[in-house]
Amino acid sequence: MQGDWAAVSMIHDGHKLPDDDAQSLFRTMKSEQYTVFLFKKVIGKGTFKIDALKKPKLIDFLPAAAKTKPMLGIYDFDGDAWKVCYALPGKERPKGFTAKEGSGHTLAVWEREKK
Repeated sequence: MQGDWAAVSMIHDGHKLPDDDAQSLFRTMKSEQYTVFLFKKVIGKGTFKIDALKKPKLIDFLPAAAKTKPMLGIYDFDGDAWKVCYALPGKERPKGFTAKEGSGHTLAVWEREKK
């Protein structure tokens, strides 16, 4: 999970972001820190922790700007791509990789950036 990632697709609460919008997002994961970029502009950062032994694998994001609860999620890897589905802060962890309307979940697919 460490390294630089480019978004491939994103669905939030049943609404698919246009591919051009989703593909303008980038993420760097280093140690337990993450930074999200809109092109080169930082739009979010924080910490994360994972539990790769659970099925599905668990990930919790804690945005640096948040004074709330973490965003609870699940993730899975497929080669140089990973998908993640997470809930809004304070909401229950998703049980599957879906972001249906009314769920408040976000489902995103990221690919490792080619340098």
